Amino acid sequence: MFEETKKKKKSFRENFIPSKNDSKNVLINKLIILGSVAALLACFVVLGVYFYRIYEAKHNSETLGDIYNTANARVISNKTDDEEVPGEMPEMPVTTVPEPDMPWVEPPKLPSALELSEINPDYAGYVSIPKVFSEAVVLTTDNEFYLTHNFYKQKRSAGTVFADYRNVINGENVSDNIVLYGHNNRDGTMFGNMDYYKNNASYWLKNPFVYFDNFYTQDVYVILASFITNVEPKDDNGYVFDYQNYLNFDDTYTFENFKTNIEKKNQIITGIDYDENDKYLTLSTCSYEWEPSRHVMITRKLRPGETTANIDTTLFKLNPDAVWPAIYYKYSQ
Repeated sequence: MFEETKKKKKSFRENFIPSKNDSKNVLINKLIILGSVAALLACFVVLGVYFYRIYEAKHNSETLGDIYNTANARVISNKTDDEEVPGEMPEMPVTTVPEPDMPWVEPPKLPSALELSEINPDYAGYVSIPKVFSEAVVLTTDNEFYLTHNFYKQKRSAGTVFADYRNVINGENVSDNIVLYGHNNRDGTMFGNMDYYKNNASYWLKNPFVYFDNFYTQDVYVILASFITNVEPKDDNGYVFDYQNYLNFDDTYTFENFKTNIEKKNQIITGIDYDENDKYLTLSTCSYEWEPSRHVMITRKLRPGETTANIDTTLFKLNPDAVWPAIYYKYSQ
């Protein structure tokens, strides 16, 4: 009786690494396997970078928020740098209103402005809606750089919230309407959570105020409008509401036209009045109803005597007659 001859087990190299002794079919199989492994590893690398970028964006936002909160808490609590710092800022900062008809003299800067400007000289302010977003704001010489760079000026697709380069935020002649841009990031960073306001009056009622610091004051704004608008004229029979150009009301960009467009497009009727004497803050982000589209929220600064406690929110409701750009009706049928 013959003994069975054991089949020699091939090594990893013999199984997967091409050699000159391989037949054509074996060589092709090895190349396919190696290509598949390389593609799989590349996918893991891409996914790893993607999730790290999400973590990094959130971490940076939280870090800058901690710097902002800690710096301002020192002043509010009247504590020195050596004393214990409270963990949280008061939720309702007070609007500071300058005296009318007085010459502008630069006041002391907020501690947060001093500290965040040290990190990035382009720092211009800080914007937040409690439990929605909280972001440092930059301003530079164009509207392009911070689309693809974070607060530390590293190239990142998440970008940074930035003011329109034509705005004046910190100085004597502050713009009538400060326009802030931020990406609609799926992870909720920047203006990613603004989607919650879309056609949602109950969400507005829970979160109707925007807090915006410049270098000198902590100001409060109430949200007047939320709407989706087009960027290209072809998407609305040749018309575009160029809200980003209403930085200062004048003969070209009149307050009347500004208000007419808001009233027509607004998805939420807030019942809160506003006029040409008010100061405005506009938040703009990408939307996904069609490409390209924008989700815009218009807010006004609280007037003297107004507080977050005495604003009348009893008149709010959805606007059943809100007008969308023509393209929306084309795709919604």
